[in-house]
Order: sequence, then structure tokens, then C-alpha cells
Amino acid sequence: MQSEHIRITNIDKDIDRAYQLLDDYIFDIKLEGKNALRLRLLTEEVLRLAKSIIDETTVEMWFEGGSKLTNIYLSADNNIDSNKQKELISVATTGENSAKSGFFGQLVKAFLFEAPAERTWTLKDYRNGILKKRREDKYSQEAWDDLERSLVANLADDIIVSIDKNKIKMLVIKDFSEALSSVGSSVPQIVTDPIIVDSDYIQGSNANGRADKAIDVLELSNKDAMHLKLVFEETIGMLKEMTGEYSAVVWFEKYKNEACLKLTAKTLMDSEKKNTLLDMSSEGNVAVKGFMDKVRDVIENGILGYNNVMKLQQEYGGGYISYGTMGMYGSTEGLADSGISWSLYEYRNALSDSIDTSESAKEAWDELEKSIVANVAKDVIVGVKGDRVDMTVVCALNNK
Repeated sequence: MQSEHIRITNIDKDIDRAYQLLDDYIFDIKLEGKNALRLRLLTEEVLRLAKSIIDETTVEMWFEGGSKLTNIYLSADNNIDSNKQKELISVATTGENSAKSGFFGQLVKAFLFEAPAERTWTLKDYRNGILKKRREDKYSQEAWDDLERSLVANLADDIIVSIDKNKIKMLVIKDFSEALSSVGSSVPQIVTDPIIVDSDYIQGSNANGRADKAIDVLELSNKDAMHLKLVFEETIGMLKEMTGEYSAVVWFEKYKNEACLKLTAKTLMDSEKKNTLLDMSSEGNVAVKGFMDKVRDVIENGILGYNNVMKLQQEYGGGYISYGTMGMYGSTEGLADSGISWSLYEYRNALSDSIDTSESAKEAWDELEKSIVANVAKDVIVGVKGDRVDMTVVCALNNK
């Protein structure tokens, strides 16, 4: 669902309208409890950013999505005075004003990047860049510390700022998946160093050895550590079967009651490779034999578009299970900004609802029960937007 669009010219005067818009949206999508509070806190931070960028510029604001995934949009004409841009960018990067320093300053800088340059800035790219460099670069470590202290960076699943000659747009994405209730809304106790996995070198790389060392850093029980190692091995196995070229980063995070594997990848897809993948997709993927094959199929088809994921299905007992549709949530056909969101939780629930009436669903459920990842993970959440892939595998900690 999409909320009303409101135009803000003065945050202090229009703040009540913005909060009324939020309250109406929360009511309409039936968002309750901690999730409603998290969306309110995130909206407050977004409005704080809007206050930093508004001079004589009118910002349009609206919400879109539902109780599974919500997008907050800000859009403004790119006509901010260049001297004002330089002034705010300077303040943001030098820290002369503490409210605009650190990570928040990076957001202001991104939103006010000088026209007519075209640019896209994302929280995930910024976070991953720091993660790669923080061990050797003290300034990257300081930036990481700023990131961990930032309320908006911890509450948002991604922030995308795009600038062209005419428009400045910001999209803030909040995923309310049950497994992300703590992982996606709090600072991790430990974040390991990243493991770089490229398609050209994955076959001969010692990724498993590097993963073992990273997992040791988390100081988990033997059983919990073994679960993460199994998840990593299955993830690497999936990557080895991926079609096309990619560059991926994998790391682990530890929270109070959960640990997770996180993967982010950029696919290197020119028009010729995309057409080849489209041809393979149209012929049907007969190699889908298990849960991680389905994840791979969702990723490869998600790169091609929403409709390709919707067509994914597999034959069980003479019938078909549409695993693309059954696992998808929060995505809207024809909405370019939404990307593809798919999860084990949604797929499992959809199968569970059908096993009493469908032999095909019963057979697919039996296959799911045999999956290593599906058994040790609370959820597997896959996001695909353009050439970018993100995956989070959340595992509960038994501490035994």
C-alpha cells in the first residue's frame, strides 16, 4: 500500500503533518508493538535528515509497503544553491557541527552532492567498504564506530540516495521479518573480518579455512559454531553453482541470542550474459534439487526481474510448487525501487498452510526438512535489487 504524499517546506511547522502521515500508515498496514516503535524512531531520524537539507527546497515524503517491509521516500528538486551545498558538505565532513558529523554527516553529504553529477549512495555499500578497510585503516575504524552508534544506520536495512540533474531521492528500507527483529535493529556484539569470494577464484580458494578462523572470533559453543560452519559451507556450495561473474563479501555477526552469516554480492552482468541467463530461465531449471538450489534460483532470476521470480516452480508428486511466489514478500510488481525480497520463513509458512490439502506441498515439506540450512537457520532472507544481492542467514544461539 502507498500512503498519501505530503510536501514539506519547513520541518518545524510541518512536523505534525509528517507524524499524522506516519500514524495513518501504521494503522492502515496494521503494524503493532516494537515494529511500530522502530518505524517511528526511523522516521524521526529521516525527518532530522530532511531538516538538515531543507533550505528553500520542498521535500516530498511518503510511505510504501506493508507490515513485512516498508519503504520511506524523500524526493526533492535538485536546485539547492551550490554555495549552500558546499557549506553543508564541509560542515558534515569536518565535524564543525556535531549533529552533522560522523555517519549522519555522510548522509547529508550524499544527499547534497553537487549537481549535475549523477550519483547513487547506499548504506550497504558504505558499510561494506568500511568493513573491508577497518582493520588496516584507523579512519575506517572510526567511521565504523560512528556507524555502530548511529540510530538510523542500525534501524534501517538500507538507505539509497540517488542524485541526477533534476531530482534528489532517498529511499529508506525497513524489513520487519521476525528473524531480523533483533539482528536488524541492534548493534552486534562482534563483527568478524570479511571474507572476499570472487567467481574467478572460488574453486581454489581456502574460504572454509578463513571462515573457521572468523567463527572462532565469535566465541560460540561448539554446537553453535558447527551450525555456522555448515551454513557457510552450504553458502559457498551455492556460490560455486552460480551462473555468471560476481564479487561477494561474507562475514559473521554475533548478537545476544543470535548469530548470522551475511553475504553481499555485486553481479557483473552485461547484456550478452543477461540474455544467456534469460534463455536458461525460460527453459526451466531442472537442476533445482534442494533448498539452497532454490535460493540460488531466486537470486539468479531476481537479477533478471520480479516476473522471473514469480514464475519459479518445481514439480513434486505430479503437481507444482511455486517456490518463488511462496517465499516472496514486500515486493510490488512494476515498482522498480522495491527489488525482490524472499525468505525461508515465508516459504516454510506457505508450505505449512498447504501440506494437509496438497501432496505436492507435503513432498516439498519433506525435502525442506532434510535441508541442513533450513534446519539450523531461523530464517534465510534474500534481497535482490538490480545487480546487487544480499543474503542474511540467522541462527539462534543455544550456548551449549
